[in-house]
Amino acid sequence: MRSGLRQMYCAAGPDSLTAGKPWRLSASVVVLAPRGLVPENRELGNTASGEARQDYKVCLLRRGARSSFMPDVMVFPGGAVDAEDGASACQLLNAQADDLDAVVRCAAIREVFEESGIGILEPLSAASRLQAAPHGGRSAWRQAIHKDPSQLTALCAAAGATPATSSLLPWCSFVTPDMEHQRLKKGGFDARFFVWPSPPEAAEQLAEALADGQETTGLIWLSPDEALAAQAAGRVAMAPPQWYILRELADNCPFLAGVAAYASGASRALVRDYPIKPYPTQLEESEIAEFWAKKSPGAEVAKAPVMALAYPGDEKHPVFPGPPGARHRMLLSGEITSGAGRYELQRSEVSSIPLPLKEVMQDWRRLAKL
Repeated sequence: MRSGLRQMYCAAGPDSLTAGKPWRLSASVVVLAPRGLVPENRELGNTASGEARQDYKVCLLRRGARSSFMPDVMVFPGGAVDAEDGASACQLLNAQADDLDAVVRCAAIREVFEESGIGILEPLSAASRLQAAPHGGRSAWRQAIHKDPSQLTALCAAAGATPATSSLLPWCSFVTPDMEHQRLKKGGFDARFFVWPSPPEAAEQLAEALADGQETTGLIWLSPDEALAAQAAGRVAMAPPQWYILRELADNCPFLAGVAAYASGASRALVRDYPIKPYPTQLEESEIAEFWAKKSPGAEVAKAPVMALAYPGDEKHPVFPGPPGARHRMLLSGEITSGAGRYELQRSEVSSIPLPLKEVMQDWRRLAKL
């Protein structure tokens, strides 16, 4: 299983097949909790003007300062898919060995528990049994799974539960751009993101969620508005994928009860079904000036370079281009690699992309099973 996953090449562009090393598969979960069920963050909460528009909070973890990749950046719980996740999917879900979706979902649930202590299990009440289970409670189980991912199977047996994989809503997948992929020693990621709108029954474990103190050093709950405002003010660092997801939630999902319907809606087909692999694109001087006029009136454009990354559906995306004039891109400036940059999303409605998606995705799945 490990060799198969490590050979995962993303078919988001022809160059992906010849870049020389595989993209690593990873899985993350955007955990959403009703306001009032999780602690308020007095330092970073309510940084947006007025009250936050959302009736829920998002779980954010701070990566360790010594992390080799984007230290101190705020991320969602998640991490690399491991070989043992394939065995867990087969044993716990009766999945086939080549069921990549089941493997990724198992990995996502394992990572959430390992990094935050939140158990996305079926039944959900089973998570409370872990305190009385062998191995010394929830904290000990987290350490055991950190050392050996296959312990997820033992955890489920002790709790009398299975991973609640069907409760994870597919949201999007981000593929590390070629320039960054080549720079990283182990290569970049094909990062799959899910959203989990937590039910009221999860209140106890949501309130007790903590960072693992190893890969992550802090855990906070912020609404999308609060998180975006904190990043804009330079109070937290955030990578473009996390910022993009929070931006979409802030703009389209004011209520937790409506997240599931929005996630599966036809309007999200472009973001949900096409792998988002960014490509650098050239900006006109007028576009750069407009960017800085919004962010910092009076800034000297010559001293403030701006990068534009085209996403699927943008007219300048080389693999999944939209019609002339279509926009789906991020404008970035500042310390991008540290997550401290200034971001802006430009997006116009794109109803279709003139590309045979079916054939491309078939190639993607075929490559995933190499």
